[in-house]
Amino acid sequence: MKTYNNHSAEQGPDSFIGICHLGLILFGIAAWLTGDAADDYKELRHIWFTLHGWIGMGLASSLFLYILYGTLGPRKSRFSQWVPYTKEGLQMVREDIAGLLRFRLPDRAGHQGLAGLVQFFGVLIFAGMAVTGALMFILLEPGSKAGGLVHAIKEVHEAGEILIPLYLSMHVGAVLLHSITGHFPWKRIFFFGKGELRSQ
Repeated sequence: MKTYNNHSAEQGPDSFIGICHLGLILFGIAAWLTGDAADDYKELRHIWFTLHGWIGMGLASSLFLYILYGTLGPRKSRFSQWVPYTKEGLQMVREDIAGLLRFRLPDRAGHQGLAGLVQFFGVLIFAGMAVTGALMFILLEPGSKAGGLVHAIKEVHEAGEILIPLYLSMHVGAVLLHSITGHFPWKRIFFFGKGELRSQ
């Protein structure tokens, strides 16, 4: 699998983004793993529901800080710099998809192009999970079944059982493919330095 480089390497994200990213990963996976067990909210003893709720609060806190920083933080870290909502950004997404169809991996700076679209998809998923989870934690009465509006919120929240693995498979899969070709984007996140951008 070849790579193509349309942008020069840029400074990696600062430590705050790395910490938020790590929080999203750890709390997100933990929330997903405890999701099924949290059905014990129907019982008077609901240890897993309580644990799942507090894990969800940790996820929501990490996401809130990430969104706040991506909105008001340094210019290079703002959503406006990588979310593909402009004509140029959407064009990069189309180029990346066309490249993948020719078995060529995109090698862009930061979350540009298709990587930005996938990343934004993840932000939306986790935001939806955080909001619906918080509402359930507040509105759901342990020891009884969910009904009415709470039941509808619960159904939306449980969509995460499908959406989170879907997002992780795309996100982690892309990282692994880039690593195979000698480009290690995870180093820019967790070691706060420049990633190894290599064109082959």
